[in-house]
Amino acid sequence: MIKGIFIMNLKVEKEFIKSELDKIEDIHLVEAIKNLLVHGKTKRYEDSLKPMSKEMFYQRQELSQKAIATGDLIDQTEARAYFKEKNAK
Repeated sequence: MIKGIFIMNLKVEKEFIKSELDKIEDIHLVEAIKNLLVHGKTKRYEDSLKPMSKEMFYQRQELSQKAIATGDLIDQTEARAYFKEKNAK
């Protein structure tokens, strides 16, 4: 039940922040909020990283070597577009 209350309060808090954000006219405050959001996303991503086992590393290395040998690669532009879209959420 406590988790349900927390989720409800989280929704209320987010709605409050959204409504207050619409009232802000200070560009510095808006930039500070944007920086906090970027920091939060980066921190969440970094916290989700886990060390790779040697076995997993060697498996990924083998797959990469096969892709290089067969020419089954994508260029940097495609990779950047993929990750930009993937992380836009």
